[in-house]
Amino acid sequence: MSDNPEAPTVTVNVRRLARQRTGIETYMERLLNALHDTGGARVTGVTCEPLPPGTLPHAEILLHPMGPLVSGRLESQLRKLWFDYWGCLAPVRDRGRMLFHGLDGLAPRSLRPSDRCVVTVHDIAFVVHPELYDRRTRLLYRMVFPWILRRADRIIADSAHTAGDLVRIAGVPASRIEVVHLGVDPAYLAARGPEAAAGPWTDGPYVLAVGGISPRKNGRRTLEAFTRWRARNGSRRPVRLLVTGSSLDPAFAAGGAGLPEGVTLLNHVDDWTLRSLYAHAEVLLFPAIYEGFGLPIIEAMASGTPVVTARTGSAPEAAGEAAVLVDPFDVDAIADGLDLATRPDEQARMRAAGPVRAREFTWERAARATAEIYRALRD
Repeated sequence: MSDNPEAPTVTVNVRRLARQRTGIETYMERLLNALHDTGGARVTGVTCEPLPPGTLPHAEILLHPMGPLVSGRLESQLRKLWFDYWGCLAPVRDRGRMLFHGLDGLAPRSLRPSDRCVVTVHDIAFVVHPELYDRRTRLLYRMVFPWILRRADRIIADSAHTAGDLVRIAGVPASRIEVVHLGVDPAYLAARGPEAAAGPWTDGPYVLAVGGISPRKNGRRTLEAFTRWRARNGSRRPVRLLVTGSSLDPAFAAGGAGLPEGVTLLNHVDDWTLRSLYAHAEVLLFPAIYEGFGLPIIEAMASGTPVVTARTGSAPEAAGEAAVLVDPFDVDAIADGLDLATRPDEQARMRAAGPVRAREFTWERAARATAEIYRALRD
């Protein structure tokens, strides 16, 4: 916990940190550790699954076990839902009035009227692009999200774009929303270009895509655009496409079966491997249809890697002038973006501009802004 005795104590549900990292888990871990490092808050984490050692070394972690939880089993999924929406506050119920922060966009129904609540809304893609989600996910969000927006005393948005969606579409008063951008791990700024440590996949030229193959990450258009771009180059430049993460697209779900020539699905990679992949990639290809912030954009830019990303959602807000922006619904436009991003002059420009842009986003700044919100609710 923070060494600052005047710092507010915040309770958070950290169950998601027991599993593999996505952008939300990265946000949770980096922000909570930065809150300690800046003296901004004392963190009490509650979970029904043990966290990997060293995940939140300075936080108080309270384990409320619920029996064995098996990924993919309905019974386990229901137990996790119950924990998130009702049971997560059981370990701290006797501690009196609390400040709760829903870092994953959720807040438990077991909050009392006297408790204060902050919720981070990463995006409202399920409203803006419902076609990107299955029916069960859309139904769950539509059931719980309106209550969460009403219950939260303050809402943190990852970007001004998300804040605008909350006002325009969800009807949230702008006075209840604070924009707090995410940060970039300094390790990405340290691992840049050819001097970075080589990993198992970095031998030979490649384009990198992160986040797996899914409708939201625009997986099918990404694969098609790369295939068209690769065909233009012929055998002159046998560039590969490496995709981190898993496939949520049934056409490619069986271990990457059916992927186009030159495409490899790497599944989950650890942090060290991801940094190496960023550093040695010719381009990050990230034309996601809708992102609440776009953490891979600034991670790649910090690594000195040129970025091709979408001009929709909040991606332009993260990228600034340091990336190539394309229409994510136009396969030829994405392929043309790869053409531009691999030109020597444009590559040199983005390799210089990217780290400068990425340094504008720090977890220290995010932690200090978040702590100000906590203090305002406590005072």
